[in-house]
Amino acid sequence: MLGGCASVMNSTSQEIEITSTPPNARLIIDGRQFGTTPQVVNIERGKNHAVKLELQGHEPYEIQITTKLSFWVWFNVLNGFIPGFIIDYLNGSMYNLLPSSLNVPLTIMPEPKPLLKK
Repeated sequence: MLGGCASVMNSTSQEIEITSTPPNARLIIDGRQFGTTPQVVNIERGKNHAVKLELQGHEPYEIQITTKLSFWVWFNVLNGFIPGFIIDYLNGSMYNLLPSSLNVPLTIMPEPKPLLKK
């Protein structure tokens, strides 16, 4: 009875599938290394996350995974179940992370231009 609707239907973390073309890019989330792509990561729902992909010879790619209010949290409000709403807020389960998957086409770095001699 102490769990909120979002806590029951969502967990406090969410799986995000991250792929890249080409694969094997180094995956960094919030400054922590998570291995290489492709990968499914399980990250905390209650906050935004900075995602960075790095692969030698390619431009680094950065994106923000952001929170959005979950559909399930409204069942707390409609039922007048304020304790559940508070629990969902405190544990972060009242949010969904977007985008829920990433498929990143990495850009090849341009060749350095030769220096012109005068």
